[in-house]
Amino acid sequence: VLFRSPKLSLVSGALAVLLAALLGNAPGVPEWKYDLPNIVEEEKGETIQFTGGDGTTTLTGRLFYPTGRKKQTPVVVLAHGFGLTQDCSLDIFVNAFNDAGFATFTFDYATFGASEGFPRHVINPSGQIADLHAAIDVIEKTDSLQVDTSKIGLWGTSYGGGHVLVAAASQNPSIRAVVSQVPALGSGAESVLATLMRTPHMTTVALAKTLLASMKWALLGIVGKTWYVPLHGLLGSAAMMQNEGDNEGYAALLPPGGGKYGHRNAASVGSVFRVLMHRPINSVASVVAPSLLIAAEHDTLCPVEQVVKAAEIIEGAELLVLPGLGHFDVYSGDALKEILSSTINFFQKHLK
Repeated sequence: VLFRSPKLSLVSGALAVLLAALLGNAPGVPEWKYDLPNIVEEEKGETIQFTGGDGTTTLTGRLFYPTGRKKQTPVVVLAHGFGLTQDCSLDIFVNAFNDAGFATFTFDYATFGASEGFPRHVINPSGQIADLHAAIDVIEKTDSLQVDTSKIGLWGTSYGGGHVLVAAASQNPSIRAVVSQVPALGSGAESVLATLMRTPHMTTVALAKTLLASMKWALLGIVGKTWYVPLHGLLGSAAMMQNEGDNEGYAALLPPGGGKYGHRNAASVGSVFRVLMHRPINSVASVVAPSLLIAAEHDTLCPVEQVVKAAEIIEGAELLVLPGLGHFDVYSGDALKEILSSTINFFQKHLK
């Protein structure tokens, strides 16, 4: 006869109640209602839908031609940053590149923006790089686009800055130039460790909250549901980005009200585990295309040291370090002007 101690049963019950209470208050938000995106046609640009890197998901991109274009225009494919979509402040880069005589192609990764995929807002680094390859592929194989498929430039910022270098490591001969702006090159685990060393107490609090959110995500996964944590937030929260300045800097890139496709400050908790292990710098030694790497001296998200190291590894790479600036300072002011000038000069040198 099995015998269970009343004391043991009491303790077990109390622990179960405590766990239920903790998970009930886990930080984050549940899934939201999602319908297939209603693609909004715009005056400028041509909407192109294509199959993503997984071979099944339909992605949405936009091709913008320069004014007074000629046939066989070189094209720059743009890869945006962490959890961002093509309507999140990419227009200034698109317009600048178009004015310089280049066509541009922007797109949304699977589960984001105008692209399909469910559950929403899953950051899968390898999947996003596959989506970038798919975007390059559609440019190369669609004759009606009137671009020079032998002269493709890649431009990526932040998380997308790492993606374009990994994509260029494939040594596709059509990729003739790469600009990687404040790229994320180390792993998410390295980033967490660096934050822990800078702010040990608040980062420990943040890790505890993330652990609770992860437990809730795991339990919901049993019934086919997911759970979300913020993409950006204050130090000590469960947000994936929470260094000083991250919350304000990230928010400044977002369109009012979430834009046409309802951008939300949320990423599936499953994204955390994928991001922790992804390390683009491991691939840069295979990059042979001319490359320009841009770093901000005081960048806590994408440390300058890693960008300098990558520039040393990539044969012939050019390096621009912006003194006194943080990660999000590159999107405005004099820093933006300097970056646009250097980037356009680089593309003109290698794509024209």
